Amino acid sequence: MGCITQIIDGVVLNCNTINAAIGSDKDLILVNYKDFDKAATLAPGNREIDDVLGNIDGLTDIILKPLTVQYIFEGTDYSVVPTVTPEIKEDGDIWYIHQILFTVYSKAATDRKVLEDLDGARVIAIVKERSTGLYELFGMDQGLMVSSIARTYTGTQTSNFYQVTLLTPEIGIAKESTLGELAVGIQVT
Repeated sequence: MGCITQIIDGVVLNCNTINAAIGSDKDLILVNYKDFDKAATLAPGNREIDDVLGNIDGLTDIILKPLTVQYIFEGTDYSVVPTVTPEIKEDGDIWYIHQILFTVYSKAATDRKVLEDLDGARVIAIVKERSTGLYELFGMDQGLMVSSIARTYTGTQTSNFYQVTLLTPEIGIAKESTLGELAVGIQVT
């Protein structure tokens, strides 16, 4: 079925976005929270003031500290399914609880070792959408906790897949204040 390019009153639809695969063209990058430079990432000069890069009002780059290790999980199942739940604080503002579920398709011992090393770690999660080329940042305020790593042994189709859950830590007084920022790229300073 094709995309209707125009609806009532001349509203033009972006057919490429509407017809893009949902979820299957995403990669996940995990970075230790201590290696994330929040101040530089949120600096006013790091915002797109025009739409030259296709991300107006978004971030130009997600800034990481020198020698940062990026754990990249390419094309994970559905690849990444973020869930964001808003909660109202006592002062009337909103904070957000993030949960990201992803499945790693891999039989490699090195991938298993990475997952074991990340268990319980505080990370930022960067989701790369292949269809747009943009990166979405989760866990910017206090990080996300790698809270669950499970390996399913039911049936041959899922026996070598690891299901990993990242959650907003419950121990912090402040949860995440934003839904997740979009960025054009990642920069290691």
